[in-house]
This record gives sequence, structure tokens and C-alpha cells, in this order.
Amino acid sequence: MARNFIFVFILLATLTIINAIPFHKRATFFGPCPNVEDTFSVKMDPDPLISPHLITFTITGKEVSGLIIGPLASLVVTIGASTPVQPPSVFPVCNSTDCPIFSGTEYTTTITFLLDASLPPSYEIDLTIGNLNSSSPQMLFLNNQILACALTTITSS
Repeated sequence: MARNFIFVFILLATLTIINAIPFHKRATFFGPCPNVEDTFSVKMDPDPLISPHLITFTITGKEVSGLIIGPLASLVVTIGASTPVQPPSVFPVCNSTDCPIFSGTEYTTTITFLLDASLPPSYEIDLTIGNLNSSSPQMLFLNNQILACALTTITSS
């Protein structure tokens, strides 16, 4: 009888401790884009993305390539697999940052938009900073020059 009591006590104590340990969800990691020297850190909310929902991205970076991020620079957010799930969202970089941003200067900007398309099981999130060609309907950058970029791939488990 005493053995059963000790076993139950240890079992309940273990379950109490396990329940008290907090669950730390891993944040989505954004890495550099291929063939682009500059990247930036990205924090997104909610993480993982929920659709339909307001999505907030906060980007923080430091210009290191020697290129200047000017007042015409835009942040383009593309979400999708082989094709975007909704049209790319475009935001000015200098809304919350002083421009121009010279090499070695840190910058932070926050954007919010509505993600109202359904998400596929696997998709990419691509955040790109560059000077958009205003005459290009395909959201091309001037001289195909990307100033900074961050990319992640989300796969469902």
C-alpha cells in the first residue's frame, strides 16, 4: 500500500512539473535571398500566418553593401508557392525611417496588411527592398537591383 502511495505521489509530482514547464514556440526564421548581399531580420505577427488576418512584419537591418536606400525604395511582400496567393503588397521603406539610408546605417520599419487568401500547405514569404520601376506592372526593380531581401519557406507538418 505504501508503495502504491509513493508511486502515485511521484507520478502526480511529475505531471505537475511537466504541466508547469512553458511551451516555447519557435519563431519563423528568415534567411538571406540567393544572390543578394544585404538581408535583414524579420519578426511577423501572427507567427505562423493565419488567413484571413491582419499581418504585421517588423524588419530591422543594417545597410552593408554600399548601396543607398533612397526615398523611392519600396518593400515588396510576396507570399505564395509557385505563384503568389494574392498580389504582392508594396510599402514605402521610408515611412518610419529617415531616408536616405547610407551604408552602415541601421533601419527599422513596420508594415501591416490584410492576408485574405487561403494559404497552401507549403509556401514562401519573400520580403524585398528595392526601387520599383513605376512603369512595370510586374513589380520589377529599377536595373533589376535588389537592395536587401529576406526569405523563408513554410511547410506544414
